[in-house]
Amino acid sequence: MTTDELDPFEPKEQSKNAATKRSAAQSALHESSGPALLESSEQEPDSTESASASVAPERLRNPVVAARFHPSLDPRTGAFALAFAVGAIASLFLVAAVAFGLSSGYSSRVIPGVHVGSVDVSGLSRDEVIAKLQTAYAYLSQGQVTVTTPVGAATITYQQAGRGPDVEVMADAAILVGHTGNPIGDAASIIRSSLAGQPVPVVVHVDPMALATRIHQLVGTSVLPPQDAQVTLKGGTLALAPSTGGSGIDELAISTEIIDKLTQPDAPADLQAGGTYVTLNPQVSDKNAQDAIAAAQKMVVNVALVWNGAPPAQSPAPSQSAAPTQSQTPPKTFTIDAQTIRGWIVFGTKPDGSYGPAADPALVQAYLSVLSPKVEIAAVEPKVIPDSSGAPAGVKGGNDGTGIDVAATAQAIEAYLDSLVSGGNPGSTIAIVTAPIHPRMTVESLTGMVKIGKGSWTTTFFPDVSNGNGANIRTPAKLLNGQVVGPGQQFSFLQAMGTIDVAHGWAMGGVIQGGKSNHTGAIGGGVCSASTTMFNAAARAGLQIDERHAHFYYINRYPIGLDATVYSNGVETWDLKWTNDTPYPIVIIARTTPGSRSTITIELWSRPIDRTVAFTGQVKANIATATDGKQYGVSTLKPGQQNRAEYPTDGFDTSATRTVKDSSGNVIHTDTWKSHYTKVDGILQIGGSAPPSQTPTPSPGAPTPSPGEPTPTPAPPAPTPTPAPVVTSAPPAVAPAPRRRKVR
Repeated sequence: MTTDELDPFEPKEQSKNAATKRSAAQSALHESSGPALLESSEQEPDSTESASASVAPERLRNPVVAARFHPSLDPRTGAFALAFAVGAIASLFLVAAVAFGLSSGYSSRVIPGVHVGSVDVSGLSRDEVIAKLQTAYAYLSQGQVTVTTPVGAATITYQQAGRGPDVEVMADAAILVGHTGNPIGDAASIIRSSLAGQPVPVVVHVDPMALATRIHQLVGTSVLPPQDAQVTLKGGTLALAPSTGGSGIDELAISTEIIDKLTQPDAPADLQAGGTYVTLNPQVSDKNAQDAIAAAQKMVVNVALVWNGAPPAQSPAPSQSAAPTQSQTPPKTFTIDAQTIRGWIVFGTKPDGSYGPAADPALVQAYLSVLSPKVEIAAVEPKVIPDSSGAPAGVKGGNDGTGIDVAATAQAIEAYLDSLVSGGNPGSTIAIVTAPIHPRMTVESLTGMVKIGKGSWTTTFFPDVSNGNGANIRTPAKLLNGQVVGPGQQFSFLQAMGTIDVAHGWAMGGVIQGGKSNHTGAIGGGVCSASTTMFNAAARAGLQIDERHAHFYYINRYPIGLDATVYSNGVETWDLKWTNDTPYPIVIIARTTPGSRSTITIELWSRPIDRTVAFTGQVKANIATATDGKQYGVSTLKPGQQNRAEYPTDGFDTSATRTVKDSSGNVIHTDTWKSHYTKVDGILQIGGSAPPSQTPTPSPGAPTPSPGEPTPTPAPPAPTPTPAPVVTSAPPAVAPAPRRRKVR
């Protein structure tokens, strides 16, 4: 049989279930394609020279016929054959043109001659085809199947089984005839359909889930399910729970039988089906479980994790020492003991269908989550840059930290343990997979920040030699400005200051040594103006205060009982510390003003936290009145020249209580800070000898601290000529931040 070269279709085997609507439509169309239209030319040997070889001998026996196919036998026939060929080609183009025109006219409709089953859908749109088929084949949803089993009989209607005509698939198949996009093939289809018709098969759909649900409702309660063998961990030992067989009616077989019949368009309206009891075997046999125990034993080994997560090279912030480099941080090894591994093992069906052991991902990740804080390198938060109004506006600097990629490392551990089952090396190490820890502070995170409640404080200071001419207060403000304290992070004032030396902008300042003020005796002296300002900002913001110390004596520039000294002599350290106990990062904004009467202001910015702060107390008690005296014969002064070595300062006891509440009125913090300020008598030094009528007033000795008050070893006096880089300001409970000579 000759195949028409213009026909793009080939016979296809009918498919009952289409994967998609389009593929179903194409399948439905292909399965209806019969012999090509132009195969009828085999009945007419005059149509073309390409006749089959089987008829050629007959033609050669007939001179007339042979001449029509072989012009060389009769020269007179050459011109005629050429004319015939030209006419045939012209006819072909004419037919194709007609077909193309017909296709264009039915661009969104079914071409003539197409019928779905026995329903003619020629000239209809897709929606019209769907509506017509829905009506014509509505009977496919009418009927019932009777299921008979040893536990009884029940009926399932075709509607309950989801049976009905798949009108969309059939409509798409009808529209597709002559509209495939292949001009020649579409032309052939149009010609064939117009002359001989184009059938599209009836497609029936059934809902397997709905059918299975109804069958289970009928027979499911009679099933005695089998019990799989199980492996459990008892007292550190893997134990086997044996399997047991079961019995029941094979629901899958019943469903398969019904679906096979209902998908046939000619299924009867009353269908019969049934099933019998069968033995149900467990999916996990005793042997499967024994093999799983043997596999698990291979997994119970010590596992070595190696941490190579050195921090990236970075430039230290002004207040920080250089970060360690990759070569400076040796790898760390952590061993997960075999007992811990045994506790992780669970048993179940694997993706390949086999039963076996595996490490529980949740338990592995929980272990790594505990390990992570011990090794991770925190990100360096960028400095926050305020705008002209003092509000946080931009960021500068910062570096990623390094942490454990918990999910990826857990997968590596699980894969390693799985490999041991198939003969992997139990002595291998596992590299911990790292992940960057990004800084929390970004430009976007600054949006919506406000000053936290009353988290702002300003302190007045007078630049002179006692505070390094202001350097020991302005330098801390520069270091603090823009620092970020993350949620849960503790702030340390001395840590924020970093290295305190001349190279980092600090100068010699005042300190009390041996009960006497030395106005230039310590590097960084006077820094307590900054620490006291920070303490008041944090306390009034309602944050958690972890460490605070009062000065040796009261300084009237600070609120009563709310000062904060910092001190370190290399052996003992008194610091100011607070914790960000809010869910948001806190930005420190610090600034100073110029002039002989200057100020330092510290503000804390974050998201609104709605805390209220109240202070009570701050009453003076046990007041010890100071006296003022004169000291003559100071060799460093000219006759008559005066120098105020000490100001008279009363001593007293006081306490300040702070209560912090949240937006609902619940108390978050209650703190009482007690302060004991020692009396300091004034000393006015005068050059030259005492007047004859006066006896020089001796210099008083160092005040004696009250019982029970800690007395750190005072910083040694600065050697001559190079001052020792002692540290910060006045030692707590021994030496206060010294004040300027003439003006407080």
